[in-house]
Amino acid sequence: METIDKNFKAGAQKGSTNYNQKVILVATPKGKFPPQAGKIIEALLAAKDYTLTVGELVGVDGSKDSALEKAGLETVQTPMDIWSHYRGRLIEENLIKLG
Repeated sequence: METIDKNFKAGAQKGSTNYNQKVILVATPKGKFPPQAGKIIEALLAAKDYTLTVGELVGVDGSKDSALEKAGLETVQTPMDIWSHYRGRLIEENLIKLG
């Protein structure tokens, strides 16, 4: 017999964002660095223990309440677009880690 689990939750979709994932600053960049990526670093520098969740960094509901915007990010792109674009590079260059 079929049953309904009222607590059912779908798993994360491939490519979906875990807004609770921690972003931890490991180092600051040396030399020339893209200004928008630099705003991610600045937002983490201003955070307690140099750590933010993805949701805190980019905002979760399209509001203007993100650490990136508080750090002065000015662009027509959303904070999530900036994060998505630079996340891999920041990890690859050992500037941040995800926890």
